[in-house]
Amino acid sequence: MSYFINPVESEKCVFLSYEGEAPPVELAAARYEANGLLSTNGWKRIVADVTQMQSIPSAQELLEFAKGLSSDVPRGTRVALVVREEQVRHARLVETTSRGRGVFLTYFEDPEQATLWVKQPKLRGSVGQSGGGW
Repeated sequence: MSYFINPVESEKCVFLSYEGEAPPVELAAARYEANGLLSTNGWKRIVADVTQMQSIPSAQELLEFAKGLSSDVPRGTRVALVVREEQVRHARLVETTSRGRGVFLTYFEDPEQATLWVKQPKLRGSVGQSGGGW
């Protein structure tokens, strides 16, 4: 598996994307690196795209991934999780569970919508994403 981390200064956001298989060790390494960039720069926005992963992560794997993304980052960090259509069922569970733990995580099927959501100055009731809603 490979992953790509793209910190974008002008958007104060870290874009994280994965390709190929997803061994837990590499998922964790990417999360730590992305979280480090957020913490170092004082940013509160991350878009994580898992659409190019070869296998469909289980709900538990996505939940662990989301928990890792939201740990060690400033409180109030927005996490946009971009998934494929066949990952939506698991992503919905991850979103519900994450929000129950106070994490601003929303899933999307469209990377552009995910980016728009993390860039909003305030969270609103409904953001019109492909996935779940507030």
